[in-house]
Amino acid sequence: MIFPTLLALLHGDNPAIELAYFWAAVLLALTPVLIFGGMGVWVARKVWRERREAKLRNAEFGMRN
Repeated sequence: MIFPTLLALLHGDNPAIELAYFWAAVLLALTPVLIFGGMGVWVARKVWRERREAKLRNAEFGMRN
């Protein structure tokens, strides 16, 4: 627990490393958002397309009960 604190005190600020850490954190946060967001959009478009096709089929042939 004390070792990382001592290392931080011994080494000065390094803007390049901090920038790399920042972009790594941004990529780490955005990756699941983009993956699950893309999957959600894909599923939603599939559902809307199927509903539209079903609505067109029912309009052509009439509702069958």
